[in-house]
Amino acid sequence: MSSKVKSNGVSRRDVLAGATAVGAMFLPSRVLGRGGAMAPSEKMNVGVVGIGTRGGFDLKEIANLQHNIVAVCDVDWRTAKGRQYPTAFENAAGFPNAKRYSDWRIMLQEQDKALDAVLVATADHCHALIALHAMKMGKHVFTEKPLCHTIEEARLLMAYEKKYKVTTQTGCQGHSSEDCRMLVERVKDGMIGDVREVHLFQSPPRRTPRPAPQAANAAPPPRRNYADMLEAVKQEHPIDSELNWDVWIGPAPHRNFNPMYTPISWRNWQEFGEGNIGDYCCHSFDPVFWSLDLKLPEQVVAQPDLAFDPAANDQTWPFSGNVRWDFPARGKMPPVSVFWHYGQDSGHIPLPKGWNTKDDLPSAGGGILYGSQGAVVFGPIFASLPLTASTGAYKPVTWGTPTKIRYFPEELEKTYKVKKPLNLPRPFNHWADWLDSAKAGKPAGAGFSYGGLMTETALVGVIGFSQPGKLLRYDPAAGKFINNDEANADRLMKRVAYRKGFELPT
Repeated sequence: MSSKVKSNGVSRRDVLAGATAVGAMFLPSRVLGRGGAMAPSEKMNVGVVGIGTRGGFDLKEIANLQHNIVAVCDVDWRTAKGRQYPTAFENAAGFPNAKRYSDWRIMLQEQDKALDAVLVATADHCHALIALHAMKMGKHVFTEKPLCHTIEEARLLMAYEKKYKVTTQTGCQGHSSEDCRMLVERVKDGMIGDVREVHLFQSPPRRTPRPAPQAANAAPPPRRNYADMLEAVKQEHPIDSELNWDVWIGPAPHRNFNPMYTPISWRNWQEFGEGNIGDYCCHSFDPVFWSLDLKLPEQVVAQPDLAFDPAANDQTWPFSGNVRWDFPARGKMPPVSVFWHYGQDSGHIPLPKGWNTKDDLPSAGGGILYGSQGAVVFGPIFASLPLTASTGAYKPVTWGTPTKIRYFPEELEKTYKVKKPLNLPRPFNHWADWLDSAKAGKPAGAGFSYGGLMTETALVGVIGFSQPGKLLRYDPAAGKFINNDEANADRLMKRVAYRKGFELPT
């Protein structure tokens, strides 16, 4: 542990910048506008678990802030070329002094005295297990979204945050952006009036024609097929010596290796991820939960695409679908329904009054809040830049920029007069907010008590896919459904058993 810091105290999935963004230089704090070089005694010692793909971006954000990367862990040290994303091997090359591990359990044990904080960016099904063990050891923890794989885990994470008094952060990096904070300030101030309906979307249907293929005879890409996936995953494949498959499986029941699971594709599979909603929930939910003071829903209904049969397919998630969560009134705020649309069979998305019907909604995702006096449309909040970016003082390791936030009617921004300024703080960025808060012994902006609610809400919605079209009533206090025993038996409610060697901490 560093001498003066006590332990207790980017999914940007649509890649717009590609590998060049991952290779962005590490800028000293005097360039970043943070007051010059950081004193050694002020630096946190951080370990990162999962440094391929998303974790590679997290790794570099922390390094940009001049904190110490003392250990890195990844189960996949293969040096395969030609991947869309840099490998853990490539990402670790920039940190020659960090000790490398392929088992996070060994890393935590050997680095216990050295580590102040741990960042978790593994596959979703391992998030909670690693975070809980690290929190019990007194480490501050940043966990990529979604926080966990079951509702039981979500509640444990929130309980551990209080019990061990560590600073936590959910990986919804847009939370620290100017876009998100300005939206929240305006909605809370009543700019668009009472909000009773919200629509969130990923890859919504396009209204403008798609660009013509480069070649006249070019065939469109084949659409995924459930039967083909289920058949292909039965095939046997050798395991490379650089891949620690046992640790990758972690708490889940053992199964043979298949390249359809890793790298990257694991979120399609029910044992390891939560599909599209799990991928984007904590990003798109964030400005909605924050501005409307949402907690947990009281009922949900979900409809997967018609080709998805949950009775015959308990392996993969739907390729497309829609969900509706109903939240109760909060003080003077009315009840609100939040809809989720994704893919080709995502259902109807009502456009706000004044929207040009020839325009497409943001293709990388976003949402619409409909108020009694107007509406606000936001793009992929996960790619929004912090306030300092607009001044040129800081360029983060980013995957692109989102569609600007727009208000309707369009004259609303000109005619609106602030009633009671909220003046939310503007952190340097999401990673700085976590580590600065940890040093100050205070909560970060999107701790587990907040991210846990968004994650549990997402899981409630995904569970709805197992009961297509059925209205499921949910008891937020008990954390269970009160009108459907089958839903309560879903694997996302509680893991039946954690594999030996990967049990929850006691």
